[in-house]
Amino acid sequence: MAEEVRQHRYHIEYNRRELEIVCPRYIFADGVHIVVIPWFLLPGRPYPVQVYLYACSLYSANPGIGQRGAAKATREKFKLETFSHSTVSRSFKAFERAREFALGSRFGGDLKVCGKDAPKLVGPAAKHVGNNGEDAPNTARRIPSASCTAARCKEMAGFFREYFYAAGSGGIKAIEAAGRRFSRKWHEKTHRLLI
Repeated sequence: MAEEVRQHRYHIEYNRRELEIVCPRYIFADGVHIVVIPWFLLPGRPYPVQVYLYACSLYSANPGIGQRGAAKATREKFKLETFSHSTVSRSFKAFERAREFALGSRFGGDLKVCGKDAPKLVGPAAKHVGNNGEDAPNTARRIPSASCTAARCKEMAGFFREYFYAAGSGGIKAIEAAGRRFSRKWHEKTHRLLI
């Protein structure tokens, strides 16, 4: 039985509505704290997980539209006031880290947590390879070339295909179902909540 129950309030925007999500936080006598959050919530982010999944899936499956095009389509699909191409870029990188983390957890790679939410692989799985095939440890710190981005998009399109069977063609309910699948599979593979 919990000694104390507190509430955490999160605000998100979805389909032209500002929503307040209230999550209970249970504090037990032994010092354990448990916060119950719904599957779609990314604490500290202004949109539910399916919005980010949709934008990045659309971008990776259709690299010709670019990040600006994916952001515009996402704004229109979810009736959002703002959703920037830079959000697509940051989200895409977060999903790449999520994919690496899930693969490392699944196949026994050594994990090192850097910062508060940036899981990274260490060892051979963490190598970045440059355009010429050589190891490029600073790849993440430079602007990638178009060919490098295309390869990353192609690789990530397979990751997103697991959740979206036809990127961009589904209605809101299908996209929400993809978000639920992602949240469930992410937890099954990593034993962690979301990314």
